[in-house]
Amino acid sequence: MATYYSDLHCHSTLFNYNRQLSDAWDEHLNIIFPSQGDFTKLAKGKVRVVMVALYPIEQGFVTVKPLELGTGEITDFLAGVVFGMPDERADEIQYDDHDYFDDLMKEFNYLQSSAYPVTHKIRVKPGYRTSFNYRIARNFEDIKTILNLDDDFNPGSPAEDTIVVVLTIEGGNALGVGQLNTKIQDESFLEARVIGNIRKLKQLGPAGHEGEWCPFFITLSHHFWNQLGGHAISLWKVIRKVLDQTEGINAEITELGKLAVDELLSTENGQRQILIDVNHMSVKVRQWYYGHVAGRNIPIIASHTGANGKKTMEEAGITSDDRPVHDVADEKYNNSIDFNPWDQFLADDEIVTIQKSGGIIGLNMDQRIMMGKEKLDKTKRHAIGKTPKKSREIWIKPLADQLLYIAGVILTGTGDPSVIWNHISIGSDFSGMITPIKAFDDATTFPDLDEALFNELMRRRGSEATLAGKTESEIREITDKVMWKNNLKFLEKHFN
Repeated sequence: MATYYSDLHCHSTLFNYNRQLSDAWDEHLNIIFPSQGDFTKLAKGKVRVVMVALYPIEQGFVTVKPLELGTGEITDFLAGVVFGMPDERADEIQYDDHDYFDDLMKEFNYLQSSAYPVTHKIRVKPGYRTSFNYRIARNFEDIKTILNLDDDFNPGSPAEDTIVVVLTIEGGNALGVGQLNTKIQDESFLEARVIGNIRKLKQLGPAGHEGEWCPFFITLSHHFWNQLGGHAISLWKVIRKVLDQTEGINAEITELGKLAVDELLSTENGQRQILIDVNHMSVKVRQWYYGHVAGRNIPIIASHTGANGKKTMEEAGITSDDRPVHDVADEKYNNSIDFNPWDQFLADDEIVTIQKSGGIIGLNMDQRIMMGKEKLDKTKRHAIGKTPKKSREIWIKPLADQLLYIAGVILTGTGDPSVIWNHISIGSDFSGMITPIKAFDDATTFPDLDEALFNELMRRRGSEATLAGKTESEIREITDKVMWKNNLKFLEKHFN
């Protein structure tokens, strides 16, 4: 069992910042969307390397679709329910002159304000508290020094009370586009804005050390149209009937988006590249991006996703000519069995593309992303009334199914058993408004997740081709990679 854990995608500050809480350690309770990945929970769950996704909330989240309402009591109420934010914060996001890039910098400053030398006392067991801190890493060598990592990524004593943060961003809107006040601007204005803000990100760092906090990666797309390129369907159930994400759904990349990608990946405008995370991109944008970086030694990241069980991206594509595309998507999910078939998630051909690029896939802890409707309904029924231990044994199965499916696809695509476990990790998306797998519903459960995954893989040695003949220590090496090492190896290679 791994001693400590890593997370490829976690919103550790999103709720606390937008709820205007005093610091990033606060575990403030919200009934609708409780905090799942704040720093207190990360500390308790022994997560010691976390890629924190900063996210300027899109204005589409505070606009009510049926009534086309902007600033007002109903939209304030919606924002309060979804994010738990006070009315004045919701109003701020709704203003015509709201600036996403400015909001990004404010969330970063909020994160920084609770970082080392600030410490926070946490009860790690009854009657015992430890003072924890987190530090924003400059590069992998910094991570290695902070945690005293050896050559096999085993941390030393600093990991007992220290969390390392790697900065990432979710949503290209963070570059200051897709706002109410940029949709009326001409192309030259937008180009200058995107270039300028990317260069500011690449200079992020303390005085005298500019550039050392340059974000590691960014998702180009998120939930709403951002003028860079199309996004995939991501809202479901009641939420998609209240919020409108149809503008830009399934669209191609724009010329502005191509410019942003090249600026982000450039090594001539800062100390390093900002890598691209393909989560939330439309199929058309992903296809363009895979071709754009082919042969360029650029790793592809899918930080919080799952397999959709489809052979190709074309087969997975969700389109509609005569009815709302969300109706088509809902119908596909309602008829699904083992996997969620939505095209936001990974088809077999792109799993192989990501692996061959040297990239990484983070498994999302959301119930609907992990499994199709039939499997989810069965899992819920089986878990009713069970003990916590038995519940963990039930809920781990869909996550193990995802892991084994992706490993099997990589084995088929490469024919090389030695590489199939090296590109998969956990990208929980905790506090990203997910509905998590019930037995593993926040970051405190990482140790339980590790143990349950190990036990489940041990049980499957006789039925899974990718596990055939594996010893107990070899199974343990697989789970150690998924829960800790693969993220560290990826950082060692690319976070420089």
